[in-house]
Amino acid sequence: MIVEAAGTLIGFTAAFSVPTGFGWHSKRPWHAIAFTLIYGVFVVAPSGITLKEAVAAACITTTSACFALLRKPASWKFPHFGLAWQKIKSKLIDPPQPTKVEYTAATAGIISILLPIFLGLDAGVSLVRRGITEDDRFIVVTSGLLIAVFGCQQLIGTIVRPLVKKILERIENGDFDENVGSFIKAGPHVGWIERFILFSFLISGNPAAAALVVTAKSLARFPEIQQAEKLVGDYYLVGTLTSVAVALATSSITRLALGMPPL
Repeated sequence: MIVEAAGTLIGFTAAFSVPTGFGWHSKRPWHAIAFTLIYGVFVVAPSGITLKEAVAAACITTTSACFALLRKPASWKFPHFGLAWQKIKSKLIDPPQPTKVEYTAATAGIISILLPIFLGLDAGVSLVRRGITEDDRFIVVTSGLLIAVFGCQQLIGTIVRPLVKKILERIENGDFDENVGSFIKAGPHVGWIERFILFSFLISGNPAAAALVVTAKSLARFPEIQQAEKLVGDYYLVGTLTSVAVALATSSITRLALGMPPL
């Protein structure tokens, strides 16, 4: 019971934190809400979509919507909906009449799409339920991976932001070369790959292999760090240590949710 609750909690955390990591709540609120809803349903699917599971998914989706509203309510304007409604209304009032050729082609096209879907529906649903939705471990591990790679991006960004701000100021003043700016911009993407590999090794119980990932990254980026000043080295060190700590903490919590030792 405790393990199941922990798995659900990790899943809902991923449903909310991934859009937060991408900044969707302020930039693309509907993307954030849709992701939270779809992933929330995916998390509760193994238990069956009963009233309790539906309420839980609705609650996490409402939380995401409220957070988006608090982040940037002025961005929620709906000109596209008005234009879409005008087009729909004009077509309903004066709908275009299709020709016989268009009608025949549309009918044949719909049948050709729906027939194989209908024939393979039962087998496809059974395969998905057996391989994914009925296996709680898949959902727990996927949720932990999403939290580690994307969900904690805002946290890492907040920690390194003071250093990034100073570096950007030095670039604007001409103290640093433009290559330093490219080095900084590549940081989040390198971090995604780094945390993906680290989480994969740590969740499988191979911390020694995870240490090799950090070593390989340091060797690969050492020439760029060597050419820069201490400030850039501090940014690299803080960012790397934070990224490793996030991957370690998330993998440990995920392993505990699976009923395994943390390492």
